[in-house]
Amino acid sequence: MSEQQQEQQQGLTLAPFRYVLIPADDAAAPREMTFPGGSDEEFRASLQQYFRRQLLSEEQRREMARHLAARMKEGEQHGETAAAAAAPSSAQQHALIADYLEQTSFEIIPLLMPGRGNGFVGTSLYIDDSGRFKDLALNARASTLVQRDIRGDAFLLCSHDDPALDAWGRVDCTLAHYETLLREPPATSYDTANRAQMASAALLRENDAKRISEADAARAQQAKADGNALFAAGDLAAAVQAYAEAIDLTEGRRDLLPNEAAVTALRLSALLNRSLCLHRLGKNDAAAADARAALQLDAANLKAHHRLAVALCGSRDYAAATAALDAFERLGGAASDVVGVRQAIAAGATALQKEQRQKFSKLFA
Repeated sequence: MSEQQQEQQQGLTLAPFRYVLIPADDAAAPREMTFPGGSDEEFRASLQQYFRRQLLSEEQRREMARHLAARMKEGEQHGETAAAAAAPSSAQQHALIADYLEQTSFEIIPLLMPGRGNGFVGTSLYIDDSGRFKDLALNARASTLVQRDIRGDAFLLCSHDDPALDAWGRVDCTLAHYETLLREPPATSYDTANRAQMASAALLRENDAKRISEADAARAQQAKADGNALFAAGDLAAAVQAYAEAIDLTEGRRDLLPNEAAVTALRLSALLNRSLCLHRLGKNDAAAADARAALQLDAANLKAHHRLAVALCGSRDYAAATAALDAFERLGGAASDVVGVRQAIAAGATALQKEQRQKFSKLFA
């Protein structure tokens, strides 16, 4: 999120919404809380005040004073003046600590990224960003949610964030949602310091922001028709390019189109047709990738399972080909197709084993 977007977010007027307090004390039950409405800046300030109430002990204050003094002395190594690098006085130490506590706020840990799969409702955990330094109690329940140690009380919040509509707002986060996450924590643990992970999330978000116009859909329909004509004429390479255009034009937010189902069916057909062309051109890995992409759109699509089994057989990945064919058969695929592909898999596996025996026999001859 850009600085401009953050400023706009903080200036938003929020309707009342619910969120969940997860106490660090295991004996205290999590409970729903309600923000009565107002600006997001006001809500964030209320969280900051909550976390700042978890004050430092005297020993922690002394430790922080030593830590801040050491940081100031490091400045001398970077050319700062002796006065700037000198150990702070007691009054300065108290001022530094007060300033530090005033600046500390909260850390936001993403649990569920907003996306098409969850209706663009993301879930995040808000924690005291100085909880470890304050030596706050371990929050076992919050730690389970995010798969890392969390110290002190935490808050679970949800927000609706649709990049294609440039729409952001807080929405209800209920105890039921919290309990579901606690029973089944997200498989992916997000770390905002992990650049590769955040780059991948940004790429997905960029795709979620891509809108498809009705003109794009019409061009995709024509590109698919061109691909069909080229396929019928035997020009497989050109057909692949035509289908690729149809696939590219239908990548994005089909859910925002009035004819979403038709455009999704168009994309599915283009993927399956390109998969067939790629297989016949001997590009079986790419053919399998298209079949898998088709299954993302329709997990029960018989043609996609068949295309995948055939492509994997062509790539000599016979175990995966068998699994794909088994799925095709379970879903009611034609018995004749099952027999034909299963025979091809068996013949290919036998040939591969023979090649491997010959190869190793030469090595140890």
